[in-house]
Amino acid sequence: MQAAGSTPRKTLSVFALVMITTGIITSIHGAPSMAEYGFSLIFIYLMVALVFLLPSALISAELATGWPEDGGVYVWVKTAFGERLGFVAVWQQWIENVIWFPSILTVMVVAATYGFDPELKDNRWFIFLSINALFWSITITNLFGMKTSGLVAEICTIFGRIIPILFIFGLAMWHVGRGGESNIAFEWKSFVPDLGETQKLSFVVGAFLTFAGIEASASNAASARNPRKNYPIAIITSAMIALVLVTLIALAIAIVIPNESIDLDAGIMQTITVLLTEVGAGGLVGVVGLIIALGMLGEVNNWVPAPTRGLLIAGRDGALPRFWQKENRYSTHQRILLLQACIVTGMSMIYLFFDDVQVAFWLMNVVPTMLYIVMYMLMFAAAVRLRYSHADVPRRYRVPFGNFGIWALTIMGSAAGMMALVFGFMPTDQVADDQRTAYVTLIATGFIVFTILPFVIHALRRPDWRSTPQNGDNLA
Repeated sequence: MQAAGSTPRKTLSVFALVMITTGIITSIHGAPSMAEYGFSLIFIYLMVALVFLLPSALISAELATGWPEDGGVYVWVKTAFGERLGFVAVWQQWIENVIWFPSILTVMVVAATYGFDPELKDNRWFIFLSINALFWSITITNLFGMKTSGLVAEICTIFGRIIPILFIFGLAMWHVGRGGESNIAFEWKSFVPDLGETQKLSFVVGAFLTFAGIEASASNAASARNPRKNYPIAIITSAMIALVLVTLIALAIAIVIPNESIDLDAGIMQTITVLLTEVGAGGLVGVVGLIIALGMLGEVNNWVPAPTRGLLIAGRDGALPRFWQKENRYSTHQRILLLQACIVTGMSMIYLFFDDVQVAFWLMNVVPTMLYIVMYMLMFAAAVRLRYSHADVPRRYRVPFGNFGIWALTIMGSAAGMMALVFGFMPTDQVADDQRTAYVTLIATGFIVFTILPFVIHALRRPDWRSTPQNGDNLA
């Protein structure tokens, strides 16, 4: 999950759109969890891409070309349902990232250090201190308004995603071709997952997080050459590339590492270590790990300022006190960024309270995914509402097949989201029997609290918090 950064003003080619969007929706840090499903992970990824990624992509493209102004999902939901639900939507988008940051930073730290000391992946204090040092460094950098360009995004996608994944999968195929053991059976009967294995259903939620963030790319639709034709082509192409990439890396892990030995935070590096050792290049594990870590660093760096921008726009509409609306001389909303870093530090303390790093890591994947799904469901509903309430607003791209098309995509995406919410409450087999009640309670508490909190904050708003002039918007 990688943000595209600021909206480009120049015309984008199909290739540029494909590379930027692929970088946004291709997140490999959840691949080890999906590897638990073996061959059936292909079925799961394919279904999630069809019923969730595709609706999210096409609907957000229509909304972005109809309402391209700064604020993204906040503007879309606000226009449809008023400022309160608009604030809830952008809050969910923002807080999801805040909770998610420690998990991807964990994978990044493990990737960077695994080749030098694999045991560090289970050192709770090392993980806690490392991810905080990284995140605060990235935050401080962003305080000076430093942004990455579209070219950097393309380079990160090619050299930090596509090439490493193809390299790892190629080695996995070489491993099998030379007679090495495969830990999965490529049989039709194992292609469809056994939904009776409830201890694995929570991992399906990880597939949703893998493809989340497409709304960040939708802003590029307005900059496409012939968006009605080229943007859908770019979206579908990007979705197919992302689907192939995450499937290949997860398959490589499932082939090489026995199911019971896969670490959720280190599965990628476990696979790389085995494969490079087999070809006599074990000394390169650290180098490959650093390349993967740098690719993830670019992903995190782009997401640090992205959702906070929408939060700032909502704040100026009166959702946040003026204290949080201030920007520094670099036009950076530093107070929100610093608050975000403080919350990340607080969230990462979960590592200090769980004996098993794997359980803590997974909690910081499943809770943000559930919060993000709430935002997507609001976005889907807003798209339908706006088709009727703002039918005359010009959109450079529209979901095909008129109102039927947008209703069909909304129902499909919302139903998939509801399914993911249910699966999210099911403990994985990493959770000990005596911790299952605490696990479910913690997920439920986090989901309920972070979802209710924006309603509470909005209810406490005061007239003098508003920085933008009243313009007749519904303030419900």
